[in-house]
Amino acid sequence: MNRQFSPLDEIRKHPGMTGGLVAILAGVGIAALLLNQRTGPTRYERFRERFNPRGWIDTDGLRHRFDDLSDSVRHGFSDARERADDLTDEARHRSTRWFSDARHKSRKAMKKHGKTARLYAHDVGDYARDHAREGGAILALATIAAAIGAAALETRRPNSRIRKLGRF
Repeated sequence: MNRQFSPLDEIRKHPGMTGGLVAILAGVGIAALLLNQRTGPTRYERFRERFNPRGWIDTDGLRHRFDDLSDSVRHGFSDARERADDLTDEARHRSTRWFSDARHKSRKAMKKHGKTARLYAHDVGDYARDHAREGGAILALATIAAAIGAAALETRRPNSRIRKLGRF
């Protein structure tokens, strides 16, 4: 028979017994600690004070640091407000100047382009008047040509009144 003893296998087989053993050993260790104090409970109290989180942080020092932090934040906000006021004034001044420059440039452009537009309108009017005269002359010529053509057609008829007019 091959017998190999493995403590891990035994612990896995009996978890309740293992947990009880660990609890008993922890209790013995704490009892030994408390019973071995030479001067009474002071060593235990010192040990407890070391693990007291209230003593880990210097609250008075932090209070002064937070006061300093709040003062610096307050001053930072006031400086930021002053800078924002300065930027607002500068933007207002730039926008006023920009609008006045744009107004001046638009007046100048209107004056320049208005002259050009009036010149073009005058040229268009002259062109239209010239074409109206030419159109009137062409219409008069077409009317006269139509009258002559009508008279010529009328003279070709055998009983034409125009032919009778020419026989006085």
